[in-house]
Amino acid sequence: MFGRQLGIKSIERAIASEYIDFCARVPTIRHRMLGRGLEKLRRHNVNENPHDNPPRVQELRYVSMRNLISSYARALDDGRISPRVRRAFVKNFIGQSLMGQEERQAPFVAKYGYEPPAWMTISPTQVCNLNCSGCYAGSHNKTRATLPYDVFMKVLADKRQAWGSHFTVISGGEPMLYQSQGKDIYDCLAHAHQDYHLMYTNGVLIDRDAAKRMADLGNITPAISVEGWEEETTARRGKGVYKKTLQAMDHLRAEGVPFGISLTAMRHNAELVMSDEFLDYWFDEQGAVYGWLFQYMPIGRGSTIDDMVTADQRRWMLDRLLKLLYDNGRFMIDFWNGGPLSEGCIAAGRQGGYFYLDWNGDISPCVFMPYAAANIKEVYAKGLDLSSVLESGLFREIRDWQEEYYGKKDGTPPGNLFMPCPMRDHHDVVHDAVLKHGGRPTGPEAAAALADDDYRVRLRRYGEKLALKLAPYWGDGGRKVRGDLYGLEELPAIASTGAPIARDGEVEGADEMQAEA
Repeated sequence: MFGRQLGIKSIERAIASEYIDFCARVPTIRHRMLGRGLEKLRRHNVNENPHDNPPRVQELRYVSMRNLISSYARALDDGRISPRVRRAFVKNFIGQSLMGQEERQAPFVAKYGYEPPAWMTISPTQVCNLNCSGCYAGSHNKTRATLPYDVFMKVLADKRQAWGSHFTVISGGEPMLYQSQGKDIYDCLAHAHQDYHLMYTNGVLIDRDAAKRMADLGNITPAISVEGWEEETTARRGKGVYKKTLQAMDHLRAEGVPFGISLTAMRHNAELVMSDEFLDYWFDEQGAVYGWLFQYMPIGRGSTIDDMVTADQRRWMLDRLLKLLYDNGRFMIDFWNGGPLSEGCIAAGRQGGYFYLDWNGDISPCVFMPYAAANIKEVYAKGLDLSSVLESGLFREIRDWQEEYYGKKDGTPPGNLFMPCPMRDHHDVVHDAVLKHGGRPTGPEAAAALADDDYRVRLRRYGEKLALKLAPYWGDGGRKVRGDLYGLEELPAIASTGAPIARDGEVEGADEMQAEA
């Protein structure tokens, strides 16, 4: 029954994708449909609020999605997205990843009684061409661990079939250096042609040929690591890296491949990487479509808690994030301060969330929780599948904490979602779960941290200080998030995409096409 229903739904999605691509292709129709779509999105999230979230949480979720959609629309207007890439984005990301999730997930829900994760982060190789201090992956030019190509592709097929998942984040190491069984990263992307991929990269290897190959594939968007200006980049990444980063962006723009930036905020650079001058440069001058902000986590090579942003800096960063979302219209997401946007922690294979697979095949709840619940090679050797990992004690305990913290177990108001992380903000949660369920450290640094009482105490104190600093930003179970500055009635109007939105009747045949769709 599921198979027949999915077949029909697949045809419907294909038709819908063609219609969306047509609308995206024609500027006048695109602007008109964008306005209508954003207004529907606003009503759905803010007014209807189907998940019964605190109104401010839904407001934040709407604003962030509005900013992302508007950013892509501007990139289309500016010619920063080629026709081939546009078609693949609509078909794979919108048509496969976003549309029809409920139908594709139905077999999994029927079997397990809960919804599957939406995606995975996979680091297929630890090999890297740089040697950055504090790298969470411990990668450098002498590390060689690599996930075999056949295992990599089996995992992608497994999650596609079991979860209906068509989105994958690729990290590293430097994924552009991936080599296994005669295949490189482009072979992997071509094999998974029906999926969409976000790839974290230092950008050094993106020359014109690499950008052209990405454009030809169409199913990849690179997020390029940015440390600061040239001085800061040279200090952490090495001489010449900054200029190569700019060259990579030149090549991607020329080939019409949308890209974003990936920032790491540390104690010494937080104010710089969140400044208007810095972000205006990367978004407005270099053409980044989106931005991801990672707060430095003390888990990698040469890591130290002293490099973490302080509780006061984190409060300042939250204020900056809200201004960037509301006032600047940026799609700039801080994975810690942005907790309300994802309804809290997304680790351990939570509904709509993810988990992490590294170059050794180790499976961890999160990129920043370096304790493995299983190894995929061993899982497959036992005749089990990828989904079996979701039933591990470590994963289940973290998901139970997520539900309790968010109030989904007993209906109480959610905890402060501006501090959602059980590793960083509530460290005892992960520490105790790892010890209870025998989570295996994935590297010597993780083992040392687990055994270090001072590490645990300092992170616990950090969480306690943070709770005091961020409590006013949450307010009444999330119902008064930034209520002093932003009210629902003051929500900014839909941002212009740089061209007027056509009024009803201005686009010939548009209503007929919409009715047919």
